[in-house]
Amino acid sequence: MPLRETEAIVLRTYRLGEADKIVSLFTRQVGRLRAAASGAQRPKSRYGGMLEPLTYIRLWLFERENRDLLRINSTELLESFFAMQGDYRVQLAAQYIAEAAERFLPEREVNERAFRLLLAVLRALKASREIDRPLLYYNYWLLRLAGFLPQLEQCCACGRALAGEEIFYGDETQGLVCSRCRTSRSRKISGEAFSLMEKMRRSPLDAWMASEPLAPAVREARRLFETWMEACAERKLVTLELLAAES
Repeated sequence: MPLRETEAIVLRTYRLGEADKIVSLFTRQVGRLRAAASGAQRPKSRYGGMLEPLTYIRLWLFERENRDLLRINSTELLESFFAMQGDYRVQLAAQYIAEAAERFLPEREVNERAFRLLLAVLRALKASREIDRPLLYYNYWLLRLAGFLPQLEQCCACGRALAGEEIFYGDETQGLVCSRCRTSRSRKISGEAFSLMEKMRRSPLDAWMASEPLAPAVREARRLFETWMEACAERKLVTLELLAAES
């Protein structure tokens, strides 16, 4: 049973019997996985609060042959995001990050860029207590890194270039369409929101937030990407519905 060391972000936990937990993790060196933590539910657990959801930790894992479930040997706290629980909307946004990561990131597939994305967005939520720009950035890059990002420069129906065109999207299409290809259910996206996407993908999150004001176009673009997130997930995301109810 080799011992492996890795950094990880705790996505969520599940009860396992009376005293143990199953922990869903996104790790830097191994990818997304599940591991058992013996005694994690006991009042004087050696893990303390280090296995709380959305905690950034270093941990050591035992990997057993022919078993998918690993076992946690020990942990070290690197960064806590517990303070975000004081703001309900920010905490919902953080839970959405975890839910989307579990849905879009394959098990045991290393993705260094996705790991850095999760960490950067959690830190932005923690520092700013704002959800619109961090979630827009997260949705764009998660779709891109998972291979689901639609074409943004051309109409997904006819292939026409969208620059200078009226642009639409709808629940029935996983992409942008021009005025000729729109349907009665299509919704128009403003030029401000469209140009925002170009700016967003050219900068790190903290630099983009420092240079891009929180404008109505940010929320408009965020709604567009959330439509695509649910279309690609092929099911409703629970935390997204809760966030919509708080808007």
